[in-house]
Amino acid sequence: MTVTYIQVSDVQAQLNATSAGTAYTVYGLSILVSAIQAHVDYANSYINSILGRDLATSDPSYPIAKLAALDLACIRVLVVSMGGSLVGAFDYFLGDLRVARAGPYKEAIAATLQGFKDDLSRQLVNLTPVAVTFDVRSKGEVPTYRGGLASP
Repeated sequence: MTVTYIQVSDVQAQLNATSAGTAYTVYGLSILVSAIQAHVDYANSYINSILGRDLATSDPSYPIAKLAALDLACIRVLVVSMGGSLVGAFDYFLGDLRVARAGPYKEAIAATLQGFKDDLSRQLVNLTPVAVTFDVRSKGEVPTYRGGLASP
């Protein structure tokens, strides 16, 4: 069983989404509650897959994991609600006539997405363990054992 870091209500509150029956409205765009639930489930599973274990609420990393899951779910909800792209997200066509409604919403969504992306990267840095890697070019700087082979 996967730990549940966030719920649909957390995403709703973070995005200031308004309820419209079986859907929410975010920046004037509609998204189904079931779609938000799918993104919440994905975010919870994603954070658990990075950790490789379930965190207890008393674990010091739990708040970081919760924030990372919230950021990830909000990013996914915003991207899906606007059709996957900021360009033309508010535009529509009437025959050959293109009507552009981007205006302030496009800039607001872009700024919001960037904020969530920046916060997610900070949370993931704090959440994931440090990994040490080696570069072949630095082989002379790494001390090596030059003695005989070890025998049991």
